Amino acid sequence: MSGRTTEPAGTPFGTDRPPRPYPGLRPFEGHEWLIFFGRERMVDAVVNRLIHNRFVVVHGDSGCGKSSLIRAGVLPWLEQDSARGGAVWHVGIMLPGHAPLWNLAKVLAATPDIPNSGDDFEERVVAIRRMLNFGAGAVADLAEFLEADADRPFCLLVDQFEELFEHARRHGDEQARLLADLLVGLAQNPPTGFYTVLTMRSEFLGACARYRGLAETVNANQYLLPRMEHADLLRAIREPAKLYSGWVSRELANRLIADSGGDQDQLPLIQHGLMRLHQRFVSTDRPAPADPQPELDGAESTSPRWRLESEHYQGKHGLNGLLSDHADEVMAVAQETCIRGGDSPRLIEDLFRALTEINADGHAIRRPCSLSELLAVTGATEGTLRCVLEAFRKDGVSFLRPYGEAPLEAQDRMDISHEALIRCWQRIADPEKGWLIREFRSGLIWRALLVQADSFERDRANVLGPGTTEERAAWLERRNPAWAQRYGGGWERVQKLLAASMRESKRIQAVERSRRRLQNVTAALIILPVIMGLLGWGWWQQSQVQQASSEAEGFQRELARERLWQGESGTRPYPPPGHEERILLPRDTAPDQAIALEVPAQAAEDFPLRVFVHIAEDAQRVPAQGLERQLEERGLKDGSRIQAPGIELVNAAPRRSELRCFRAEECGNEGDQLLAITNEILAEPQLRLNDLSRRYGDSTAIRPRHFEIWFAAGDAIQLRSE
Repeated sequence: MSGRTTEPAGTPFGTDRPPRPYPGLRPFEGHEWLIFFGRERMVDAVVNRLIHNRFVVVHGDSGCGKSSLIRAGVLPWLEQDSARGGAVWHVGIMLPGHAPLWNLAKVLAATPDIPNSGDDFEERVVAIRRMLNFGAGAVADLAEFLEADADRPFCLLVDQFEELFEHARRHGDEQARLLADLLVGLAQNPPTGFYTVLTMRSEFLGACARYRGLAETVNANQYLLPRMEHADLLRAIREPAKLYSGWVSRELANRLIADSGGDQDQLPLIQHGLMRLHQRFVSTDRPAPADPQPELDGAESTSPRWRLESEHYQGKHGLNGLLSDHADEVMAVAQETCIRGGDSPRLIEDLFRALTEINADGHAIRRPCSLSELLAVTGATEGTLRCVLEAFRKDGVSFLRPYGEAPLEAQDRMDISHEALIRCWQRIADPEKGWLIREFRSGLIWRALLVQADSFERDRANVLGPGTTEERAAWLERRNPAWAQRYGGGWERVQKLLAASMRESKRIQAVERSRRRLQNVTAALIILPVIMGLLGWGWWQQSQVQQASSEAEGFQRELARERLWQGESGTRPYPPPGHEERILLPRDTAPDQAIALEVPAQAAEDFPLRVFVHIAEDAQRVPAQGLERQLEERGLKDGSRIQAPGIELVNAAPRRSELRCFRAEECGNEGDQLLAITNEILAEPQLRLNDLSRRYGDSTAIRPRHFEIWFAAGDAIQLRSE
């Protein structure tokens, strides 16, 4: 966001080549005009519009090369062409970022040869910033301040103008409105020697109508960047290599064009793919020829220092895969060299989740953040985070900007170099498990917690269920207040909700433990007599068996004696003296006698009115308990007390919450009173009375004054007051 000037008039432009023929994913910079090929007709078209109108808006899809066209095409052409006639162009390049007017003031203040240039830089910035508060009224003052004229023209490039709308969404439209007014003034009454270029994505054209006069200005001065023809793409791929004594075969160039698919990321993907192939396969062992042979009539050069052929590009996963694999390699290096035992192993994930988001149209976009913001959100140490950032922004990678190795300040804005990285790196782009969709879902969870916190603040009984409480507590361990600001803040509110939910969860668990202990004791009291009875019955059975066995043994002994006696005499006309014929009969048992219990008759009004509550979801339990308490406290208007024996979680619930009654005489009197009292206590849902007396009125299985409340699934129970 700093100014840039040309060299003095008459000084020949340097032709030092950039370090490599292909910049990679990032846009071309001004000093790379020497390797900028294939867009010559577009440069001529924009220059003609700019010279005649002195204001032009270049727009197109993301990745179509807008910034590269202006920075490495239009601006160098203006500087070089005007220098031949003795004019010296000055250029200011700015991005709106998080402070559009301050960024513009810094760019203009950095322009050399302005009046009072000996003043302190910060004082000049403040002075210009004050001028900008007048919007369109600042045009004349700025022209006078910069002393722009025909011999000293000034060109202002507002790159990525769509950032202005994002700034307005987050911080209000005061600065956006003033900058829009200024730009409209520069278009309608451009000062002598003052030229303005805007670049923006086409999908933001409609947003220009938010500011007075801006849509009309854009319509009158727009240039939609066209697609590059096949021949243009071939030049962009093959011509830079020749300047470095190299050669890219036509077959490889055609494969790269075909694999790019002609989508919005075509140019950055091709440039990145060529950079990676050059890094992997180019050898500098052979000396460069003195004058590389150009291609003549389709014949290839015979003496390049290096070649890139089709076999160098496997294309297994295409250009998208080449970019994704490169990002994985950089991530692996950063994890190994930067992240220590005390650092979060998910630091890189948290970093890129902070730098990306999904807009209202469902598109993945960049989300610039300052270094200080990233430190707060990720919770990383400054040294660790700087090390990771350096790995992703260094030359030859350029996945993050600012590019290069210049030291970063706390307020420097970090940004993804191109949205192609968001769309192609699988760790970010995977539709199911990618960082982008996971961050989007995290935002939804946080906003849902804010809604629950609001409900909790109105009624302290509206807490999270035990299962949800445990899950959200674990989920929040990776979050912090700085992260929460992205989705509406409210960190302390959610913490209070979570603390109350944990207390209620512990209370419910304690009640559940007590209930289980009571059940165990009750079961023991029931089972113990049964066991004792079984043991007694078993003992009695064993004694009967033993007695029968003893009798059988005695009979066998007597039978043996009878046989002995018969064998001696040979006859048995009578039993032996002293013997009686023995007949064994089964033992008689008395039948069980039914015991009739006499229960005294009672009048129906002597029974207390009982209300049984049925819920469909565990989350309804706590507010249902509050309803029970208030019913028991109030009673009916005639003084009848109400008992609420308990709450039952059921599997089948009615579609609509209701109060059920079972006797005709009770439905018309006490049922109506109970319904009115219940609906006075409930804010929502409101119950209806369901008269079931025709079905159950004659039943003796239902006691008098029996009522039931059934809550439907999905109904959020809210009480008016506790």
